Amino acid sequence: MMRFSGVCSAIVLVVFSTLAQAEQAGWALFDKVQSAVKQYNFDTSFVVLKGTNVDTYRWLHGRADGQEIEHLIPLDTSGVDILRRDALVYYLLTDRPAFVTRSHSIPELPALFFEPKENIQRLYNAVAGSSSVMSGRSAQLLRLTAKDASRYNYWLWLDDETGFPLRIDILSEQQNALERWLVTHMQISAEMPENLRSLMEAELPAPGDSVPRSAVTSSHQLTWLPQGYTQVEEPANIPQLESSLLSYWLLSDGLHQVSVFVQQAQRLPTQAYRDGATTIYVQNANQLEVTVIGPVSIETARQLAAGVH
Repeated sequence: MMRFSGVCSAIVLVVFSTLAQAEQAGWALFDKVQSAVKQYNFDTSFVVLKGTNVDTYRWLHGRADGQEIEHLIPLDTSGVDILRRDALVYYLLTDRPAFVTRSHSIPELPALFFEPKENIQRLYNAVAGSSSVMSGRSAQLLRLTAKDASRYNYWLWLDDETGFPLRIDILSEQQNALERWLVTHMQISAEMPENLRSLMEAELPAPGDSVPRSAVTSSHQLTWLPQGYTQVEEPANIPQLESSLLSYWLLSDGLHQVSVFVQQAQRLPTQAYRDGATTIYVQNANQLEVTVIGPVSIETARQLAAGVH
């Protein structure tokens, strides 16, 4: 009996050791992805697939003399370019003055690339998967599995040679791909792309003295939050909704953001739909319209709307 118990203990130790090694290997791959998008000089194109919708972008990045610059160009939207030089992000518009914010990444790019690993580890387990060929390159799969069942999972494929991300799938609770980020062209070079050099030296507008804050004074309470989420204390202003908002909350788990709006009821039925990984849920009750927008399940959105009192 003692010999059998010893064998069982040894098996348990081997299993835990194997799991720990797999987790360590997974996070090592995650480090490679984050290093690749922050350290390399590159010129790449990618698409974002949401159901039947396809959005196309060109993304350039460079480092030189201790400075960092990246340029995101939406190819399906004319009149807007997004540029980051170190900690300043510029939205360059053809028909309006440039809008400048402070950030160490462009918000329109996948947050997984830039969020501190400690925040991701709080929400996800990392497991290295099998290798495959993608766009003619050998690719390694990395699975980020949510610790909370209500949160989406991520599957990433990264280039074996460079660690550069080639594809990201955002998966629902049923493991269906809600949204896909897919590289269609990639060129990594020793030197910064030439057009970034000119942008590095270009004269750009200075940021404002302060970021405008929300003027909405909440007359309601939000009594329920999804696991891991907290309220952002001073969310940015939303000028287009300011006149109609009765209450507004912005929630964050460090990686994702969810908005909750309260307005006067428009006598429309309660409805829910998804735009890729983003849920839009509108509830009408007690002469109020509560709208929840964010990368959460429809059930989580419903619970958030029900939590408004």
